[in-house]
Amino acid sequence: MKRFTLCLSALIFIFSSATALADTKIYHWVDEQGKSYFSDTAPPGAKEISISHQNLLLHSQVTKPKKDTPTALDQLQKTAIEYQATITSPLDDVALRSNAGTINIQVSTTPEKKNNQKLQLFLDGKALGEPQISPSISAQNIDRGTHQLQVQLLDEDGALLTKTQIVTVHLQRVAVGNLQ
Repeated sequence: MKRFTLCLSALIFIFSSATALADTKIYHWVDEQGKSYFSDTAPPGAKEISISHQNLLLHSQVTKPKKDTPTALDQLQKTAIEYQATITSPLDDVALRSNAGTINIQVSTTPEKKNNQKLQLFLDGKALGEPQISPSISAQNIDRGTHQLQVQLLDEDGALLTKTQIVTVHLQRVAVGNLQ
């Protein structure tokens, strides 16, 4: 019985102090030296400040966000992660020999990219193929000569998260017209 009375008293105290807190009035005044003061008691010449309690919600006012609607927290988490991407292969300014014109690119991301994020290869400043999930990208039938490679990490909406460094490669390939 004593435990019940103690718990009941504690609950009444908590709820009454929360209600009193919501009804508290704040007063503001400035002294002769120009200092501002705020208090819950009103000295002569003080002005009452009206405060709207926007952070107090009734349980009936709380609504749950829809699953398909991104919340502000989702947006913050998406932008809070700063990704870095690096082309680990091929190395910069390297000569590659491929008679088929194939260039194999390996991309590393930190932190590791999510499954719904994609990588888009750019060859000489132009997008090559469709964005893909795999960090291993193979460019096929590329003409011989010097080319610049760069990969962009895109989120699920196609927005740019980060870019890799630009890697220059020199593709060596047999010219068909020189065969006799």
